[in-house]
Amino acid sequence: MKNQGQGVATQTAEQDTQSVRDFISRAVHDLREPLRGIRLGSRLVLADGRDSLDENAIKGSQYLTDCVERMETLIHDIAEYCYAEVRNLEFEETDLKDVLDDVRRELAGELKSTSAIITHDPLPIVTGDSCSLAIVFRCLIGNACKFRSEVAPSIHISSERQELSWMLSIRDNGLGFDPAYRERIFRPFEKLNGKQYPGSGLGLSLAKRIIEQHGGQISAQSQPGLGATICFTLPVAS
Repeated sequence: MKNQGQGVATQTAEQDTQSVRDFISRAVHDLREPLRGIRLGSRLVLADGRDSLDENAIKGSQYLTDCVERMETLIHDIAEYCYAEVRNLEFEETDLKDVLDDVRRELAGELKSTSAIITHDPLPIVTGDSCSLAIVFRCLIGNACKFRSEVAPSIHISSERQELSWMLSIRDNGLGFDPAYRERIFRPFEKLNGKQYPGSGLGLSLAKRIIEQHGGQISAQSQPGLGATICFTLPVAS
């Protein structure tokens, strides 16, 4: 009877998880639908010809387009954050070099446009969910490209074996931040630079959640103008 009860509880939990996933998917679709209409309306206004429009109409149309892009980014990041809470992680031996290669291909356009250079130590095999860990790498490398200084981003990934875990560090040469904010940056929707840079402020909090789901910890070190280093731990592959 005990095993039967556990089976029912497991099945119910899986059904609840799937219901949450379905809700997120439907919500994302319905939230994006009016945004498509706003974008189309803005394009139709400009389609009449810029020469026939006054300056306010042109600025208003561009403002609508920018707001739609920010909203779509926010919806995407909120969905990713929510999915992380209900995703069934598949813990297996994961080669972080393969994860990094996948992320580099995904971010190829951004890396090229910023002339970013990525170097790395030999990366270990860890126990983890490869899709979730790719999100972590994508977030941290993307931030290094976004919050860059006047020089091209230089990103280095190092690894150090500890007793039962690996310490990974992603160091960049970007803007950096006041070390007083080293914990605050991991809070949801936290943006130290306000509206100066695009984004939702959810990336680092999502990375933190994923690392914690792997039984690890994440921290940040930085100084203004001297870049930032994000360190996190992952379990050694058994």
